[in-house]
Amino acid sequence: MNTWFNSVDIYCERLDASFWAEPINAISNLSFIVAGFFLWRLRTPHSTLMAVLIILIGLGSFSFHTFANRLTGLLDVLAIALYLVAFAFLIPKQWSKNSPLIQLGSVLLLILSIVLAHLIVSYLKPALPWLPSGMYLGAWLALIMFALVTQYSNKAAARFLWLAVIVFPASLLSRQLDMPLCDSIGGSHWFWHLLNGLTLFLSSYGLCLKRSILISSR
Repeated sequence: MNTWFNSVDIYCERLDASFWAEPINAISNLSFIVAGFFLWRLRTPHSTLMAVLIILIGLGSFSFHTFANRLTGLLDVLAIALYLVAFAFLIPKQWSKNSPLIQLGSVLLLILSIVLAHLIVSYLKPALPWLPSGMYLGAWLALIMFALVTQYSNKAAARFLWLAVIVFPASLLSRQLDMPLCDSIGGSHWFWHLLNGLTLFLSSYGLCLKRSILISSR
């Protein structure tokens, strides 16, 4: 069990095992709190839930960049996974599809996308070590498919999903460049937090936008 509390050092900013050894990485998680707050202000049926899930991602990431052990790393990943599943389950409601089977199918699409991306990344990783995590790449591919379907039903909502699709690669790039840029600018993981907070806000906004707003905006 002690291995769960062993210190983890995988980011440029961290120099030792102390709590405040990644101050910029830790503080930049405020982007998730801010995103959650503005989403909560929408006051739509799913905005509170998605706001809470985004804030949980921020808290999970903050704990990982302060305590920095395997347990907090697991909590960080679980918070992200919970958000992804909730998003995939709810997005069919923007397609006027309230069938539980369609919602479960949407979640299955997300899972298959992540599994496929993970297999591809694992195969290519020895030759291309800079490739991102299969979970993030798969989630991005699933978001593209969700945006495509939403485009034919709710164009206003789809606009926010497409913005998230555009922003996320830049977010992911900043995550991958943290160590390569360590000596020159001191890492870039904090920028991943800022852009990822924006990505989650945009995608959740598209999910939570009321249909009355969608209709009036056409």
